[in-house]
Amino acid sequence: MRRAMLLAAAGAFLTPRATIAHGVPAPSTISGFELPRPKALQPFALRTGEGATFTERDLRGRWSFLFFGFTSCPDVCPTTMLEVRDVRERLASSNDAPPTRVLFVSIDPARDNASRLADYASRFGPGVTAATASEAALRAFADPFRVKYEVSKAARSAASGYLFDHTATVSLLGPDTRLYAVFTLPLRTREVAVDVQRIHARHQSSICARVLGNGDSRSCSMGSA
Repeated sequence: MRRAMLLAAAGAFLTPRATIAHGVPAPSTISGFELPRPKALQPFALRTGEGATFTERDLRGRWSFLFFGFTSCPDVCPTTMLEVRDVRERLASSNDAPPTRVLFVSIDPARDNASRLADYASRFGPGVTAATASEAALRAFADPFRVKYEVSKAARSAASGYLFDHTATVSLLGPDTRLYAVFTLPLRTREVAVDVQRIHARHQSSICARVLGNGDSRSCSMGSA
């Protein structure tokens, strides 16, 4: 099976990491990488399973977990989404946890239509949005996250016809719509939850000052949603 692309630097701090050749998760020795300076996102527009447009403005107010995958993925994608759900449940059990959401971005717009995206999002609990875009828009959106993907030349599925090799990491976006950290797979859910709380605590004051100045206090409230 052909190897998927390597995860290059997300900002200047990341060293190359092995990613997912479909069905073969690479070992991870640490939970992830925190950017020394959060990275602002470029404007983007995705379409959700509800038929709505999802942009960088929709990320405001909560910490967001971002994962690129496809709904026909038989193993890595649903496993990762369940791990993210476990992280959110751990955060929800803490009194000082930040509110979170999940954005699942499909790299398979040809098959992942609105109904499939909506159904997929519903499998992983509340606060999950599944979205996609045109091929050109997806490539442009994925590039700042150093996410690469291609149709696997070796892996085929009788049910879906084809599979993808793709960079498999989970990005943490702040309530100010900046990239704060990248977590490698498999997620160590307990450690990731602690990392999110630590990052939130460190940046809470500056985030609250900016967001409250814009009349939006959601990022400063406690509890996961």
